[in-house]
Amino acid sequence: MTSVLYSCSRRHRGEVKGGNKVVHLSLDDVEVFGDLIRHQQDYDTLFQHPLMAFLLELHREHGIRITLYTYEYYGNGDIYVGIDEMPLKFRDDFRKSADWLRIGFHSPRAKFDSLVTVADFKNSYYNVNSAIARFADSSMVASTLRLHYFFAPDSLLNALTGVRTLLCADDSNLVSYNLSASESRAVCNGGTIVKKNISYIRTDLRLDDNFGVPGDLRHLDNVDTLVVFTHEWKLWHKPETDSTRSLLGKFKIRASEIVNRKLFKETVKRLNESGYDFSFLE
Repeated sequence: MTSVLYSCSRRHRGEVKGGNKVVHLSLDDVEVFGDLIRHQQDYDTLFQHPLMAFLLELHREHGIRITLYTYEYYGNGDIYVGIDEMPLKFRDDFRKSADWLRIGFHSPRAKFDSLVTVADFKNSYYNVNSAIARFADSSMVASTLRLHYFFAPDSLLNALTGVRTLLCADDSNLVSYNLSASESRAVCNGGTIVKKNISYIRTDLRLDDNFGVPGDLRHLDNVDTLVVFTHEWKLWHKPETDSTRSLLGKFKIRASEIVNRKLFKETVKRLNESGYDFSFLE
């Protein structure tokens, strides 16, 4: 029988520097690596890319630490590139950012597949981690993960190694990973569950178009461990998709990105001012 430990209090997991509150910050559905592969000739440095420049700015201004959850393959129509094709030209930039940047496995591809085989899932996880170690550094491989659609039954989880924490759904109606419905509710109510040495904790705040963030943050101010995220496509989109959009469609995308970047930046600023240290929860 699998041992399960329950805790009803939220506790920080290290990396605290003079404070007692930490926040894990991350982006889901990250495809920036696909753009860096396809257009590597356009960037002399990693931080010439608009998304990476934005994150570097937030690190310098507010001390963020952030995790990017990504795929093995990135699609542009029917043409895919793999993360193993990432050039080495950005390796020094990545390594200089190892104190504030992590990269983690999210899913083999953006398209959700509940029928993925254990072998394919395991190989994809290994390939993503191996690629990160090659084009960046092994120290930057995330041990705290949020898997695509919060999906991973025991058969898939058993195929992963080195995972210390799983970030669960921010919706009480969703069952996360291999948790039962009652275990998922316990996590959603603020508890922590440990199974097979993996901690399961709730995602507290999704920033996607969430204009109620200031009120949400006031409500969560007494929580000592916060988990906050948004999706990459809310902040930056793949330029190749512009060719299929009308002028109005392009305007809407640009306007949405501007608003969501401002929302993300304001959230980071408020967290910093409220005394939260940014943590990888390692």
